[in-house]
Amino acid sequence: MPSKASSKAKRTAANRKRQQAQHNTTTSPASPSPSPAPAPTPTPAPKQQAGHQTAQQARGRPADTKPPTGRAVPSKDASAESSPARSLTGTDLDSLTSMPPSVTASVTASLTPLHDRDRDRDRDRDLIAPTIPSSSAVQSLASSKHPHKKGARRHSFRSRSSPLDYETLVREQNPMRGFFVLFWMFMAAYVLTTAVRNYKAAGSVVSLEFFYFFSQDAWALIITDMLMVGSMFMAVVVQQAIARGSVKKEWALAIQHVWQLLWFSGCLFAVFAFEWPWTQSGFLVLHSIAMLLKQHSYYAYNTELHFKLDRLHSLRAQLSASKKDDDKLPESDDAINAMQIQVADLEHELVKPSVAFPANITFYNFFDYLLVPTLVYELEYPRTEKFRPLYFLEKVVATLSTFGLLYLTYEHYIVPVIHDMPNTNFAESIIHLVMPFMVCYLLIFFIIFECICNAFAELTLFADREFYDDWWNSTTFDEYARKWNKPVHEFLLRHIYLEGISTYKLSKNDATLLTFFLSACLHELVLLVIGRRLRFYFFGLQMFQIPLIYFARIPAVRKQRLFGNLLFWFGMFLGPPLLAVAYLREHYA
Repeated sequence: MPSKASSKAKRTAANRKRQQAQHNTTTSPASPSPSPAPAPTPTPAPKQQAGHQTAQQARGRPADTKPPTGRAVPSKDASAESSPARSLTGTDLDSLTSMPPSVTASVTASLTPLHDRDRDRDRDRDLIAPTIPSSSAVQSLASSKHPHKKGARRHSFRSRSSPLDYETLVREQNPMRGFFVLFWMFMAAYVLTTAVRNYKAAGSVVSLEFFYFFSQDAWALIITDMLMVGSMFMAVVVQQAIARGSVKKEWALAIQHVWQLLWFSGCLFAVFAFEWPWTQSGFLVLHSIAMLLKQHSYYAYNTELHFKLDRLHSLRAQLSASKKDDDKLPESDDAINAMQIQVADLEHELVKPSVAFPANITFYNFFDYLLVPTLVYELEYPRTEKFRPLYFLEKVVATLSTFGLLYLTYEHYIVPVIHDMPNTNFAESIIHLVMPFMVCYLLIFFIIFECICNAFAELTLFADREFYDDWWNSTTFDEYARKWNKPVHEFLLRHIYLEGISTYKLSKNDATLLTFFLSACLHELVLLVIGRRLRFYFFGLQMFQIPLIYFARIPAVRKQRLFGNLLFWFGMFLGPPLLAVAYLREHYA
């Protein structure tokens, strides 16, 4: 009997210990051991930082954006999952009251230092110095991580490679890289066939008629273009005057639009005054439009930063005043935290590792911006480590070679059809121009976005080489507009679409309509300069894309991606020759 009684007592004690261990595991994650001994005071760790932030939120005050240690604060979800010390609310209080006294003491002991440290930090909160940091502090301040806030500028530039660059295809082991070689072999056979045919027909390998045509007044074109680019540095003079206080910031917008109007009008006047052929006129007006967009982005971005710098100084002054005399300026913890978050966000935008606003307003910085292949100004761009002369030479040779293919196609397959338009009907002219125009379109795309843009990117060490995306897989025309010309798309997105929504309170549909309207006007302007006629054919076709975009968003249509891609390519094959015949037939007929 004694042995049975003793074994029963042992089993009862073992069951009690097992139940107590299970209870501790489910109710107190801060105590990894079932031992009832009080836990020692925890040392600061990243998990306790997360717990501290959660405790702040439990008391009704938002967590600070940057902890005193300078480490990034985990998100709210991460805090809830990884923190061993949680705020005691709701079910946690019920669980704590049901714990044995020893376990309650352990949990309370682990949470008390967090509350004490939180209270001490709230009392001794450090304020940011009321001046722009020195160059030695730029790196540490700019590298701090700040959460994305509503209204903060979204930076889209990052180190990316060009999708069709052969170096990228090889590095990524793209299975389609053999088609790159096949394409250029096809182009070599195309040149050889055309040269043999032209030699038999005219006794020369290549006709030079078009060369003499587009080389007329070459020096006048070069000098005019250089003067146009040189006059753009007026933007730096205006922004420096605003930074010194010589010009009021409130006048910046009016000065910007007046100058841009006068500058662009001067460019158009030069085009019409010289009466150049369509090639020279088209080049100058396209270049002037690109430079106009660059100027607009530079003016708009720096003017906005001037106002944000004033806002930063104002917030710092308020924080300094609240720290010096809390009785005279009673500020709630919520208001102080909100101001500190705004200060951190503004500093993150005004200060970059290599430059801090307004130190960026220099002629050298603007010259670098003119060479960088983008239409959107930023304080800082991602850069590559070194310049590669062989890669740059490769892009230069590719530009010249592809231009030769373009010249050959236009001279021998488009010019004869254009001159014969009086003897052919409308539909027949389109049929003859479908394939040559598609070849020209692909070659122009390759010259601009793969050759020229990558050459300038290598020259300026610009690391974001994604000037286009896989537009050939587009199923809708809005997807094509986003992918085929990303520099222009980025400009329209930031300075037209988003600016219309945020500043002028337009709806998304109205902002989309405005973006398409301005884009169509610029395209029609180019054709007006080239053909000296205003017919709105291009304008009408581009605006017709809007109902097609809404049609493609119908769920039943959206699912048919193959049909969408087929419809897209049908429009690409038919659109360019249709416009060419519509504009040229009146001239040659």
